[in-house]
Amino acid sequence: MASWCGTSLSRAGCEETASVERGYVTPQQVYNLLNAEEGQPALHDPDYILILDCRSAGRYKDCHVVTSRAAVTVIHPALGCLISCIDLQKYSIILLYAEEGCSPVGSVKARADSPDLQRCFFQLSALGMDPVILLGGFSAFNALYPFMCTPRMVLLEPERRALTIYPSEILEGALYQGSASQASDFRIIKNLHITHVVNATANSPDAFPNTLSYLRLRLSDDAQQDLVEALPLASRFINTALKAEPAGRVLVHCSLGRSRSSALTLAFLMEHRRWSLLHALRWMKERRACTAPNVNFLRQLLTYEETLFGSRLTSLDDIRR
Repeated sequence: MASWCGTSLSRAGCEETASVERGYVTPQQVYNLLNAEEGQPALHDPDYILILDCRSAGRYKDCHVVTSRAAVTVIHPALGCLISCIDLQKYSIILLYAEEGCSPVGSVKARADSPDLQRCFFQLSALGMDPVILLGGFSAFNALYPFMCTPRMVLLEPERRALTIYPSEILEGALYQGSASQASDFRIIKNLHITHVVNATANSPDAFPNTLSYLRLRLSDDAQQDLVEALPLASRFINTALKAEPAGRVLVHCSLGRSRSSALTLAFLMEHRRWSLLHALRWMKERRACTAPNVNFLRQLLTYEETLFGSRLTSLDDIRR
């Protein structure tokens, strides 16, 4: 089983903050993990993540994180582990959550606040697993992402494949990146409270022009596409939306949400977060693993970096390492 090593994630990103205790992951990390699209979407893969709800059976039945299982079906208080170690090892990630909680794993307060979760955590650890705990528990996740919680038990692959995959959250509650199909799904737009959209496709129309503000950039994902005008336009549009009163929420998309949209999002992070291209790209890949601007776009972003900072801070070799 892959280790998360504190707050390091394999498919989704980790917050750059020292406030997250080792062994915990944030709701945003879990949201991006579940919606990760590198290869098969994580939500659709029954063998990628095991989510264990360590609350009471009644709480689980009322509502739980989508695809989670009641912890007692895996780690029973009296019978111990009900799944073989071999089956447990097939999961890349094992995630546990209680109703609330953010105390350090194993602390007196954590044991008092969520004894069932702590028991599961240490039993799994004793079996050689490396489980992690949802910071703030179900209540924190549900407050931010209620559309990813359900009273239904969703475990089988056919049920999983019917689940909606959401855009990646690049800046929490502010900036998202995804595909053209996600940008045309009104349920996604409504659930994420999107107000502004950057459409970087060559042919996909603006889906909701009467209700959302659009910046339309007809870009092609090829070696000839010039971004000299598109990068500052997108960066300005995103920044204006996020700084508005009330603040907007922006979705940047192209066809698949990998190359053109990534280039535009990177330009915004470089200009308005004052990050080097390398730093911005690492941030993006942590939150959207399928981020992959083509080489032509990367070269133009290197030039944009030099324009913004007066010198080149990143090399193409840095990016390719």
